[in-house]
Amino acid sequence: MVQKKIIEVLKGSKSVLVTMHVHPDPDAIGAALAMTLYLRSLGKNVRLYNEEKCPKALNFIPRAGLCLNYKGGERFVPDTAVILDCGDLDRIGKVKALIGEKTQTINIDHHITNRQFARYNLVRMQYSSTSEILYQLLKQAGCVFTKDIAVLLYLGILTDTGSFGFDCTTSHTHLVIADLLKFNIAVADLYRQVYETMPKDDLKVFLGMMNRLELVCDEQVACLVMTKKDVASFSDGFDIRDKIFGFLRAVKGLEVIVIITESQDGRARINLRSRGPVDVARLAGKFNGGGHKKASGGYFQGSLAQARAGILAAIKKEL
Repeated sequence: MVQKKIIEVLKGSKSVLVTMHVHPDPDAIGAALAMTLYLRSLGKNVRLYNEEKCPKALNFIPRAGLCLNYKGGERFVPDTAVILDCGDLDRIGKVKALIGEKTQTINIDHHITNRQFARYNLVRMQYSSTSEILYQLLKQAGCVFTKDIAVLLYLGILTDTGSFGFDCTTSHTHLVIADLLKFNIAVADLYRQVYETMPKDDLKVFLGMMNRLELVCDEQVACLVMTKKDVASFSDGFDIRDKIFGFLRAVKGLEVIVIITESQDGRARINLRSRGPVDVARLAGKFNGGGHKKASGGYFQGSLAQARAGILAAIKKEL
């Protein structure tokens, strides 16, 4: 079984790189930090790198400071690299430079578009989150769970299930949560930290953005296009996309929500959510991306206007 082999590799490694996709969400960074804490408990030389530091909005999570900003040129040669919540090796960005020819690679993920890119692939698409998969792996490994590990895994599962409201939530998910809650996790405080932290100044800008929202394709699709200047008008660390998706999920009759933002490298970043039968993972695959059937993203090499026209044409065909 691949889980058993992964545990053997981890326990036999001296130095381990832990990483996840760029622009990490709570599932990615929660799983990465939990893995890092487990490896530290084994006495391993472990480093957690990402292209960015932990997002400011997630600085409240336990041991967030362990997430290091990879700047290039770091002298670290890992025996093993653990890539979490990532369907494609290129999604770890510049951190890929740390993985050498002799580095053993481990891929732990739940995305349906995962490319099985590692030497050892633990991909469980039926699970709600990478954190849920990691919980099971750590249990099998004999990890002594701490409250920090429990909180990190809880946050990953909480957010990737939409507070246990998405289709990916199963009886197994709830069994895992029941076990994690034995550590007296302050669930109400964590919920507020994740979902109820919009600054008042950002509220005004948010409402202005909502006035620019388009309803297209017979009002089945909500589309919002934002420039770099638009994104920069929000507080540093404030995840405007997440707030928009959360707001629009409550709108009856919407099938697909698409947000297009201008990236720093000039590409158009596309984020998609489905509220019906449309498989946005398949859509994202046409735009250099992937993810879940109900939540995916990708990139378009071109202007915002070209990206808008391209993705809306693709969505229209699906509808």
